[in-house]
Amino acid sequence: MEVEMHHTKTILGVLVFTLFLVIFGFVTVFHVQNQITDLFRMNKELQEEGYYMAEFEFKMMGMAYWLDHGHYYTALSRLNQLHQQLKTRTGLIKVPKFTNKEEELDFYLSLQNSKTGAFMNNSYPYCTYNEPTENVLSHLGALAEETGQPLRLKYPLKYLDEINTPEKLKAFLEDVSNVGWIGSKFPQTTFVFARSLLSYYNGEGFIGEHNLYNFSLQWKQALLQWFYANQDPQTGFWGPKSRTSGQLLKRDLTNTASIIKTFIDSSGHDIHESFPLRYKKEMFKTALEVISEPLPAEGDLDEWHEWSLKMGKGTIMLTRYLWKDALEDDRARAKALIENYVKTIFEKYYVSDEGAFSYYPNAEHATLDGTGGRINEFVSIGFFSAEKQRYLWGNPEESIIDLGVRNISTLTQNDLALITNHPEVNSLRFYDTSLDFGDLTSGVFAVAYPQKTPVRDIMDFTPKVQHWLNTTSQNMGNWVSKEETVQSVNTLDVEEGVIYENGIPLKTANELLQKNHRIIVLGFDVLQVPRYKIIINHS
Repeated sequence: MEVEMHHTKTILGVLVFTLFLVIFGFVTVFHVQNQITDLFRMNKELQEEGYYMAEFEFKMMGMAYWLDHGHYYTALSRLNQLHQQLKTRTGLIKVPKFTNKEEELDFYLSLQNSKTGAFMNNSYPYCTYNEPTENVLSHLGALAEETGQPLRLKYPLKYLDEINTPEKLKAFLEDVSNVGWIGSKFPQTTFVFARSLLSYYNGEGFIGEHNLYNFSLQWKQALLQWFYANQDPQTGFWGPKSRTSGQLLKRDLTNTASIIKTFIDSSGHDIHESFPLRYKKEMFKTALEVISEPLPAEGDLDEWHEWSLKMGKGTIMLTRYLWKDALEDDRARAKALIENYVKTIFEKYYVSDEGAFSYYPNAEHATLDGTGGRINEFVSIGFFSAEKQRYLWGNPEESIIDLGVRNISTLTQNDLALITNHPEVNSLRFYDTSLDFGDLTSGVFAVAYPQKTPVRDIMDFTPKVQHWLNTTSQNMGNWVSKEETVQSVNTLDVEEGVIYENGIPLKTANELLQKNHRIIVLGFDVLQVPRYKIIINHS
C-alpha cells in the first residue's frame, strides 16, 4: 500500500511538473511572439527616426539560429536585451547629418568590426556576418564612387577565412540549410545565409565584384555544384530542408528568387552550359501559388515583412527570369496577380504626404527599404520601359484601342467620357506633341485621374520620390543604400508635370486645346500600359 501511495505521489508530482512546464512553455511562446512583433514595430520606427538599423534583421536571424540549435537561454536572453535596447535607445547609433560624402564614407567605415572584418556585431552567430557586410559595402562603394576615391577598408574580411575551402564551405551550407522544427516556424530561416554566399559567384555581391576577398576556382565550383544538387524537382525551388527527413520544409520564394540569378540571366538564358536551369515551369507555377496566398493579419509586422520580401522578389523573378519560357495561361494569371500587387503597394505602402514608399504597411513615414525596393520592382514589371512593357504585356501600338479623332470647338465632359468611362483606365496623360510609343513620358503637359484611385501614374510619383531621396536624412536601410537608390532613380528621366487629382478641369482643358490646337489623350492602366487613345482637334 505504501509503495502504491509512493508511486501515486510520484506520478502526481511528475504530472504537476509537466503541467507547469507546458504552461510555462505556452506563456514563454506567447511572450516571445509579442516581443518579436514589438521588435519589428520598433525597427520600423527607428529607421524612420534615422537610427542605424542595418544589423537588425540579421540579429533576429541569429537568434533563430540559436533557438534551432538548442541554445534557448542564449537566444531568449539576447532577445530580451535587444528588445530593451530598442525600447530605451541605449547604445543605438543615430546616423549624424553629414556635411559631405567624405564624412559619410568615414562614418560607415568606422562600423567595421576589427576582429572579424564584418559589418556585424561579432557576439551573434557567425552565419549572420556576410549579408549585412555585403549591404554596407555596397553603400560604401557607391559613396566612394561619388567622392572619386578608392574604397579602402580598415580591416581585412577575416571572417571569410572560416569558409575558404570547399570542405569548410559545404559544412557551413549544410549547417544553415538543414533546420529543425523550431527553425521551420520562423517566416525566414537561416537558409538565407547559404543563399548569401552565391553573391560571390553571380556578380551580385560587392565583395566578389571588387575582389575584396579571393576564393579559389575549386571553392566557386563547389558552391555552384551544391546549389545545383539541392534544387527541389517538385517545386523547382530552393529552401531549407528538414534536419531529420531531408525534405523541403517551405516554398522559399524569397531565396529562390535570388538563387536563380546564378543559373539564368535576365533575358531567360542559361549562364552555365554544364548547369542549365531545371524545372522552370514548376518554378513558375509554385511562385504563382506563393504570391496568391492571402495577406497577413494587420498587426503581424514580421509576417508583413516576409510578405513584402516574397512578393517583391517573386514578381521580379517571374518577369525578369522566367517569363520567356512560361505558359500563356501562367502569364495571364501572373499579370492579374501583379496588378493586384501594384494596387496593394499604393494602398498600403505609398506615403502620399512624403511622395515615397514605406516598407511596412500603413506607416506614417517612407523608408529607403520601402522606396528602393518598390522602384526596383516597378522597373522589372515595365513601368519605365516601353521595351520591357512590350516583352511582358505585348506591343501597345497594336493592342491600344483607338477611339478616333474628335474635331470640336469646345471640349465637354461627354468628349472626355469617351476615354474616362473605361474601368481599366487608371490615369490619363495629355500630350501636346506627336506620340512616341518608345517614350510615353515625353511631351506630357498634364496627368489626371478620372476616378479615385490609390495607384499613382509614374509621371506623378517618380519626381516626388526623387525629391524625397534628395531631402531625407536616411542613408542606409536594413539592406538598401540611399546612394544606390538615388543613382537608380536618376536614370529614369521622368519630368515633373501638372497633376489633376479629380480629372482635368474643362476650363483648363479648353485653354490648352485653344493654345495647342490639338490634344492627344492616352488612358493608362495600373501597370502604366496605354490602353486607350483619343485625339482632339480644335476646329
